[in-house]
Formats: sequence, C-alpha cells, structure tokens
Amino acid sequence: MEYPEKTKLYFLSSKDYELPGLILPDGQVKNKSAQTVPILVWPNGLTCWPATLYLNNKYQAGKSSSNSGGTLLTYAKNLSPFIRFCAQQRVAFSELDDNKFALFIMQLNDEKDLDNHGTLRHLRKSNQVLNIGRRVLEFLFWYQDFFSCPHLVGEVHENCNITVHRGNYRSQGRSFNFWSHTSFPTRNSHQIRQPVNSNDLEKLFIANIKSNQSNYIIRRRAVMLHLARATGARRVEMAKIKTEAILLAYKEGILNLNVAKSPKRQKWRAIPILKSRLEPVVAFINGARASLIRNEVGKKNDSGFLFISSAGQPLAESTLTNEMHDIAKLANLDSTVCLHMFRHRYFTDLAYNFLLGIREFAERRELTAPSELIVLQQMRSLSQHENDETLMRYIHAAYKEAKAWDIGQTIWNLSQIHESMSLNIDDLKESISAGRSDVAQAIIKFEEMLTLWKEELMSNNISEIQYKQSLI
Repeated sequence: MEYPEKTKLYFLSSKDYELPGLILPDGQVKNKSAQTVPILVWPNGLTCWPATLYLNNKYQAGKSSSNSGGTLLTYAKNLSPFIRFCAQQRVAFSELDDNKFALFIMQLNDEKDLDNHGTLRHLRKSNQVLNIGRRVLEFLFWYQDFFSCPHLVGEVHENCNITVHRGNYRSQGRSFNFWSHTSFPTRNSHQIRQPVNSNDLEKLFIANIKSNQSNYIIRRRAVMLHLARATGARRVEMAKIKTEAILLAYKEGILNLNVAKSPKRQKWRAIPILKSRLEPVVAFINGARASLIRNEVGKKNDSGFLFISSAGQPLAESTLTNEMHDIAKLANLDSTVCLHMFRHRYFTDLAYNFLLGIREFAERRELTAPSELIVLQQMRSLSQHENDETLMRYIHAAYKEAKAWDIGQTIWNLSQIHESMSLNIDDLKESISAGRSDVAQAIIKFEEMLTLWKEELMSNNISEIQYKQSLI
C-alpha cells in the first residue's frame, strides 16, 4: 500500500479531552483536562498508540500543550517522519536495528524540495535531522521500557539492536545529556539570528499593504509587525495579548506582557511603550477587529484576544509564524526574516541607545560601577530573561548611573517616535496608492498622528531643533 507523502500525521485533542489525573480513596478516577495534546496517527489514519501514549506520558510529566500544541506539538512533528518511515518499510518499532535506523537518518538527510526561487535544496538542515533523531531515540528508550522490549536500544556494552552513545553539552549555564548514533550528521555551526534591519522592515509593511488579502487580514498583519517591533515579544506572547491590555497601555504607557519562558513561576514584563507605537493597534481594535466581532460572533462571544481569525477565533502562535512567512515571501527579501528577529532588533536597539546615552559620562570617567553588571540589571528588568547569557548577545560594554539612564531612555524614545513616523507615513502612502484609503481620510489620519508625535516629543523635552540634532 502506498501512503501519501505530505499527509499530516498528527492532530490536536479537543477542548473536552481528558486524561486520568489521580485515583481517589474510594477507587474513582479523577480526570484532568488535556486539551490540545497531539495525537499521532499512521499514514493510513489509524491511531499510532505507542507514540500517542509517549506524548501523553510527557504531558503528565509537565510538558506544555498550550497555544495549540506547545512543546508536545514539536515532539509530534519530530516523530512524524519516523512513523512514516516505519509504515513505508513495514517494520515494527520493536524490529528496528542499527541498519534500519541508519537508513531512516539517511533519508532525512537526503530529502530535497524546491525553495521559493525554484532551486532544489535539502529539506532539512543537519541540526534539524539531529533533533529528530534524538527525539526518536528518546521515544525508543521509553517504548523499550513501557512495552518490555529488552535489548531494543542501548549502549555498546548492552548488546542491543540499536547501539547508541551518550553525549553532553552546556547551554546558558546548564548541562544537557543526549543520545547519539553513528549515523547522525555533524551539527551545523551555531548560527545566531540577526536583528531585522530597517530596509527589510519597510519592505514588509509595503508588501503587506499591496497584497491581495482582505482589508481585515492586511490590518491584522500590520498590527503584528507594529507590535513585534515595539515590544520584542515572542510569538507565543503576542498570541496571548488581549485588547484590554493594549487599551490600558495606550492610556498608561506600560504594556504588561505575560512572559512565556518562565517555567517556575508566572512572570510579567512591563514594557514602556509610546502612544504613537500603539496608535495603529488601537485603530485596528476599534475598527477592523470590532467590525469583524459584530458581524461574526457578537460582542458577548468575543474572546478578547487581539489576534483573531476571520471567523472570530483566537489565532495560534503557529499562524503568526505563517503570517510572517507569507509577508516575507511577498516582500521578496534577500535575507530570511522571522518574528524572533524582531525581538533581536528590539533588545539590540535598546542596548545601543542606552550606550549612546551614557557615552559622555564614560568618556569623562564619571561612571564607577562595573559595566556588565549594571547594564545586565537594566536589561534583565525590561526583558525578564531567565539567564544572562542571552542578554549578553545584546550587550558588550556599558556603564550606568541614574542620570545617564534617563538620557539613554530619552534617546530610545526619540528613535521609537522617529520610526513610528516613518512606518505610519509609508502605510498611509501605500494605502492611498492601493485605493484602500482616500486622500481626505489620509490627511485626517496624518494630522492626528502628527499631533500625537509632537506631544510625545514635548513630553521628552525635545524641541524641533534638538530632534534634528539628536536623530539616530
């Protein structure tokens, strides 16, 4: 039997799905909610129970299924090629050996596809093949114990069908163990995502306005770009933003964002944000989004999430990723752009503007505290990172005094106002050009934004002459 190559081998459990939680003294089983836990299937559509039970086991151990699958969805995607391979080879998990496992890894390495330019390229990089291979080995160890299949997988002295060896690496101050196999490719050199640059940012906004999507989708995508640039939020954090948080931030100048990568406790990141940055977002809430809610679900059934589908349902974080990919494709950029690169841009700019603000104090040797500790302290409070190694990618050297920080914050605000001007003017021009706004509406909107920009410049004690002199 031939199985389709591109069929997705997983789906997510419904909101009513439950798993056994605990057994009460009277013998009754108390279930707990397990919505959006991935369920894996064979290519013929039948449930792959071993892999599904493995994911359930990981869910019980605390792995996340939030935001349409979470970590468990990544595990499901990594196991899918393995399930497809075993089905095509007609081999049971318990019958695997070194040769068959090596064949699986070789196929992962060799699989190719056409890119956006029609060029044949490898479908997966070496690091992705390694991630899949290691996840499969971890699954096979679990399978061996759960289904009592001795000698399926183990180290060389254990004389097993699949021989592996243990490895270790350190990342962000933590030590990690992993299993490896002789068929595994060499890891790619570590590539750090670069911050999205200003030219690409402008091209993304213009490409979005010129797209043939509905007005609602265009406005929603523009809001995604604005917020990514203004907050440095992770995609999962953006997916969870609610309209009430935006409206409150528009009044108070602080956006409270729930930090995604905080496994031990719930943490909030208080982001200073200018009105001009949020103006397009508030316009979307009161305009295109409000209209869609009225027409599709009604105000009473509004989930409150900022990013919703055309049917009024909350968007998954993966949808935001796909949206970004589609806009980047329309913009025909020379470099790869993803949402996380906006995060790098945000924190790189924050550190850069802070350095500019304290430069004169450093030159006069008026700063005494250790530079790295001071800058890290400020950046940590704004980013809520769990460790300092990530922040050190944005920071090289800096000094801090209370007065110096105020100057750095002013320059940061100034750059934010300037970029807000540039992006909103581009948006208005392209909207007129594409026939989505008439000139009269555009003039009114521009006058409103101009008033707002002037107010923000004055609130930062910046005159017109100082603005021209200080612009970065």
